[in-house]
Amino acid sequence: MRGRRCVIVFAILTVALAYLLYEPFPSAIEQPWPARAYIVIVETTIKIGRYGELLGLGSWGKLCRETQDFLARHFLAPSVPDSITVTDAVFDGVGVRIYRPSTAKNELNGAVVYLHGGGWVWGSINLYEGLTTALATRIGMPVVSVDYRLSPEFTYPIPLDDCEAAVTYFITHAEQYGVDPKRIVVAGDSAGGNLAAAVSLRLNSRKFPIPPIAQVLIYPALQMLELKFSAHLQNTIFIKMPVLCIHVLAYLGVGEDLLPAMLANNHTTAATKAEYASVFDVSILPDKYQSSEYRKPVHEGTPEAVRRVQDKVLDPFVSPLVASDELIRGLPSAYILTAGLDALRDDGYFYAHKLRKQGVDVEHVDYPEGYHPFLMQIDGPFTNRLADRTLDNIAKYVQQKVKSG
Repeated sequence: MRGRRCVIVFAILTVALAYLLYEPFPSAIEQPWPARAYIVIVETTIKIGRYGELLGLGSWGKLCRETQDFLARHFLAPSVPDSITVTDAVFDGVGVRIYRPSTAKNELNGAVVYLHGGGWVWGSINLYEGLTTALATRIGMPVVSVDYRLSPEFTYPIPLDDCEAAVTYFITHAEQYGVDPKRIVVAGDSAGGNLAAAVSLRLNSRKFPIPPIAQVLIYPALQMLELKFSAHLQNTIFIKMPVLCIHVLAYLGVGEDLLPAMLANNHTTAATKAEYASVFDVSILPDKYQSSEYRKPVHEGTPEAVRRVQDKVLDPFVSPLVASDELIRGLPSAYILTAGLDALRDDGYFYAHKLRKQGVDVEHVDYPEGYHPFLMQIDGPFTNRLADRTLDNIAKYVQQKVKSG
């Protein structure tokens, strides 16, 4: 029986791979084949999880994580260079991995706490080892990669609680690691960018005495209220909307029976959408990112979806874009990276605008040819030049902020 199941799964994945390999691709991408190969890996991992769950092999989140960890160990993640010392530790009950370059610039005494992406469901410190190693090497400072718990087994706020606990522990014990607690940057990509922004908001809300000196948000997911912006409509290859919504529902601990309502943008009321219309001001988007398909949201909302989802997506620590002005004021400086071919692109534009209006120092960099999650291709078999240039720019920003601290 198990062998038959494996044959079925293999057949399904073969068809899926053939489809993905020949799917039309944006011409703006500088190196299409590394991008195409990576999306095949991501989509295949998700399909293994989804079909495996249907076949009774385990939960889809667990199967995705097992698949990506296998790929990370054997194919994707490069070996850590001798110039990096790797140490596993536990910060306030949360597992972390510390990458310390031998070339650490003692005069900086800073560090980065990195929160990996993966839609709050998968991703791991193993999968991200290539990126965190490269970041540590380029900034010449330690990078702490956080192994926070994942959905659907651990829903909001547990992943965020883990990230906040790790960040605050490191800040309060930084000197034990040769780091100045006032020179710590919190960073993350995708779902990790959401968590980095939410940690910064949480610390600001409770007036934490030593906040991070900066937050680096790499193609972050910053709201779950409105899912029909230009970016959602234009960019459907690298993040397909059903996949995005399934991950959001898993993080929120809400059943997938609400997927049709969320895809139709009916998980919030028209009154709620109107209340936050000024936050989602599409006029601030560059002309090239305006979409003729976009229509101002007026959907009334499906009652059951509104009842179970609306309050959750209006939580500012779930959707930082809906945070009050009071909560935004006093936040650390922000580096916000957006990618032109990313379904999450507009979130970054809106958040940069919102932070600036409240006096927060913001550096917003958009890569028109970028996609989700191109920075993961900084090393390994699918390396691309855009990731290399981008990480250099992030490293320069981190060094600049740490020096000024």
